[in-house]
Amino acid sequence: MIIMSRPISSTRLIRTYNASTVLRVLYQHGSCSRSQLTRLTGMSPATITRIIAELMEQGIVLEGKVGKSTGGRRPVYVHIDHTKLFIGAVKLLQDDCVVAILDLRGQIIDKERIFPHTLEPSVLLEQVVNTLNRLLEHCGINLEHILGVGVAVSGVCHSDQGVVLNSVNLGWQDVPVTEILNTNLDLPIYMENDANASALAELWFGQAKDTTNSMFIKTEMGAGVGIIINKTLITGPHFMAGESGHVPLVTNGEPCRCGQRGCLEPYVYFGDIQARYHDRTGKLIDRDEFIELVRRKDHYALELVQQTAPALALACAHWGILLDMDVITIGGLWGEFTEEIITYCQNFYARVLENTGISREIRIVGTEFGDDTDLLGAAGLVINHWLTPYSVP
Repeated sequence: MIIMSRPISSTRLIRTYNASTVLRVLYQHGSCSRSQLTRLTGMSPATITRIIAELMEQGIVLEGKVGKSTGGRRPVYVHIDHTKLFIGAVKLLQDDCVVAILDLRGQIIDKERIFPHTLEPSVLLEQVVNTLNRLLEHCGINLEHILGVGVAVSGVCHSDQGVVLNSVNLGWQDVPVTEILNTNLDLPIYMENDANASALAELWFGQAKDTTNSMFIKTEMGAGVGIIINKTLITGPHFMAGESGHVPLVTNGEPCRCGQRGCLEPYVYFGDIQARYHDRTGKLIDRDEFIELVRRKDHYALELVQQTAPALALACAHWGILLDMDVITIGGLWGEFTEEIITYCQNFYARVLENTGISREIRIVGTEFGDDTDLLGAAGLVINHWLTPYSVP
């Protein structure tokens, strides 16, 4: 797919508070007249006129349809030109490294999986740079058309400094990811834990788009939670918010690799599910085979699902009520079981609320993005930095 775009001389303009605010409103509403932008942003008509003129000069905003007159000049609606701005997205997991180019709507323009021969940081990140450059060339997109690169990493991240503090999955400790990438890419780099990135995917592109408080529960490769409060990602002062996989939930539950019993991780990590199915049947199955066994009502597969459902339901109810969630999204393998997992968790949550006398509606859903959730989250991370005024320097 070849995309030809007019060059953008600088992205400095859209880093300003006022321009970022205007772009955020246009991004959320699709198109607006200048008078609507004045009302929605609280800025003066003169300020809006100036900002729109500057954004149009850059080719970032275009004029579109003309509205009906209400007695004066007919309003002209403006919108973001989605063919001018793109995002690089990177997913880094031990067995799943992918680089992609996305547009502002979250549509994947192109992507390529990396098969690293080593997880040594400098080597793997050099492959990331080479792959991104190759995708840009293939799509006909220049570097100045890229808002930034988002990186979703499995592990505890100091996102402000761009450092992976600890990743058991990758075997990394104190790796300055953004510094390494910046030596080869003249682009803004943003990095976040993969569960947090997934929460941003739902906030900007998914089922939490029109909500204030939402949560993403990451499953399958482990357990983690991304938390959005008042449309803001919560990471905590020590970057541990959402690191919930090893907080015991089930009394005298399944043993966990951390040495405790009843943590969420042994109920949602597919490696543990594989092992328990093998212990019961002597058969080693993969992910697709397990899904098919559940659909065929295999006794042992259903037994494992019925163990996981209450653990996830407890997690949803505990954390969802504590944080007053509007939407909880379950990602990974377990989000694919609508009746066995999603409906079970929704009904359990409703019963808890009913018993406590709280009248409150919440939606528990499975993600619609599948394996691309982390990539969309990485893109959401870039959009979050550019189009959320509170984060603009």
